[in-house]
Amino acid sequence: MRDTQISDYLSPSRIVLDFDTTSRKRLFEHIAEVSGDDESGISEDAIFKTICERERLGSTGLGHGIAVPHGRIANLESPIISVFRLSNPIDYEAPDEEPVWLAIGLLVPEEATDTHLQLFSLLVGCFQDQQFIQAIKDCETAAQVDQLFVGR
Repeated sequence: MRDTQISDYLSPSRIVLDFDTTSRKRLFEHIAEVSGDDESGISEDAIFKTICERERLGSTGLGHGIAVPHGRIANLESPIISVFRLSNPIDYEAPDEEPVWLAIGLLVPEEATDTHLQLFSLLVGCFQDQQFIQAIKDCETAAQVDQLFVGR
């Protein structure tokens, strides 16, 4: 069995480039919109509420303009990852107080603690790589962003 990879749970249909928003709430609504569907069987409302509840515990901003809003979802069969590159950075109450320009939505099954931790760790690792961050900034299509995560 091979290791968990980000690309296993991400698809171009869940990658939004130059998303125009002015608030975390609208960002979370959009994460819910692209993540909730007939395939996952999870409602947008349940996803939105889960992300907001987790955010109330503390900001999911990693710093340097990157955030990973996340949560565990009951009855979700498999993790779902979404990527949002914002057209204009938004205030996110990140630890370094920098506005966020990139948000990675991470939803995992309620009982998938190990998978959640592995995926979160992989994402954090990606965002410690300045070349990777620059590559995301330079991408022109969702397919290009998707390819950056292959093998990660």
